[in-house]
Amino acid sequence: MSLFAAIRNSANALSVADLGLQVTGNNVANANTPGYIRQELVQTSGPSVLVGSVLMGYGVRAVGVVQKIDTFVAERLRDMGSELAASEAVGDVYNRLESVFNELSDTDISSSISEFSNSIHDLLNQPGNPSLRRLVIERAKKLAGGLASVKRQLGSIGQELDGEIRGTANEINRLTKSVAALNQRIIELEGGRTLGSDAVGLRDERYQSLQQLASLVDIRAVEQSNGSVSIFVGGEFLVSDSLQRDVAYALASSDSTVAPEIRIVDTDSPLIVSSGKLRGLYDARVSTLTEKSGEIDDFAELLIREFNAIHTQGQGLEAFSSVTSTNATDDSSAALDLAGLFGEIKNGSFEIEVLDRQTGLNKTHNIRVRLLGESDDTSLEDVRDQINAISGISASVSPEGKLTIVSDSQRTRFAFQNDTSGFLAAAGINTFFQGTSADTISVNEQIIENDRLFAASLNGVDGGTDNALRLAEAFDAPLDSLDGQSIKQRYETIVVSTTQDINIQNGITDGLRNFYKVLEGQHLAVTGVNLDEEAVKMIFYQRAFQASSRVIRASSEMLETLVNL
Repeated sequence: MSLFAAIRNSANALSVADLGLQVTGNNVANANTPGYIRQELVQTSGPSVLVGSVLMGYGVRAVGVVQKIDTFVAERLRDMGSELAASEAVGDVYNRLESVFNELSDTDISSSISEFSNSIHDLLNQPGNPSLRRLVIERAKKLAGGLASVKRQLGSIGQELDGEIRGTANEINRLTKSVAALNQRIIELEGGRTLGSDAVGLRDERYQSLQQLASLVDIRAVEQSNGSVSIFVGGEFLVSDSLQRDVAYALASSDSTVAPEIRIVDTDSPLIVSSGKLRGLYDARVSTLTEKSGEIDDFAELLIREFNAIHTQGQGLEAFSSVTSTNATDDSSAALDLAGLFGEIKNGSFEIEVLDRQTGLNKTHNIRVRLLGESDDTSLEDVRDQINAISGISASVSPEGKLTIVSDSQRTRFAFQNDTSGFLAAAGINTFFQGTSADTISVNEQIIENDRLFAASLNGVDGGTDNALRLAEAFDAPLDSLDGQSIKQRYETIVVSTTQDINIQNGITDGLRNFYKVLEGQHLAVTGVNLDEEAVKMIFYQRAFQASSRVIRASSEMLETLVNL
């Protein structure tokens, strides 16, 4: 090998050392850049050359600049990021639920139940006191308003989640378009992987997009031989080379419920996801919120049904001159238990007491409710006809299916008692609450207008308090329908179960977050820039550069000596 070859080899070494210093300098410059993946110069020895009978090395050459990344850890980190994002989305909704129930304040539902119950207890000593009767109504309105507020806030959270799901669809489209565009540029720069170098800056950007996309939906990213990445979600591809498929927000109907979902535009098929923020939003919207809304509605229905069942048995300080049922029937000619009224109606009867205010005389009439599963079972029209047969009062059924009872004269009034059929409560006659759910619960308008109709008595229209005592105890009385739980305990169960769900979800999220940090540490150990290591590399490249320079100088001096001979 000639001196010229030695000089050429050392010159190549100088170039490689210079490239190495550039890569090291780039690593140092990006030590604090989020998402930057450490780069490394790949170098190899040159081909051997036969000199006489001896094979001599031909120096060093730079093969390329590549990213230092452990693909297995990167995939695990991406998958764990999807699971963590799903758990955090559900946890965020649970935290909002905690503020909705607001059980540590003075305005929570539990406090309203206690205040309502206490106001009825206060009335027991002075049943004729108008202020105490008014207080009962105000406390009831506060309780009903609180339930309606909780349901309304749950609905607001649902609307917010719908907006987040819609925004997630737009974000997925933005990121997949970004990956598709980066794929094209990477293929062009890397020559379809014919070069030894990575398009490092573009690959960093694409990696960041993949991480962001994985936080939204669980993806499977497969790098192809040309350097592009294909993205699959639930078996469907969203990106292949520079081709990208759009997704869109839609509403899906199932079991009489409407739920938001994201669909693939070109096939109109749902995007199947098992983790990621979108999965968390689905679970929170469809499962968590629907479940809690259902529990609040069930509690409101329970309160209305049980309280009204007691109230309909009693009488107030004065009787009715007219009353209209608050609930309507679907078919006034159908049997009452099949007519769509609110609550259970069974075979039995109820009594109407007609009072003559002029003579002070009263007469009790029995209204039969026959429900035996036969063709002649009692309908709302049959009830109307039985009431019309009573002297002094009249009844009619409106086109909307509501029953109205009125006195025939100013001297006649009427009251109700001894309902064994449940008809009065189901129809909404002589009831305290009206409505059927947390959305619609309110105090009966007739009682709001005239608090003397509050049915505190069981012994006729007077100042008795036997029924008020039953109403006051209704919140703590065990119910067979709740397996021995009371109304108050039922609500406490809802609150306790929600608190437990919140604690469990927070525990799951903390566990996933800790595991994610472990994986992130492993990932950064490979991809992150260690300034101490880079300083050592700088010294290596510097020494290599100096040594190669010395070889060139020595070869040059030898060549000069040879020329001067």
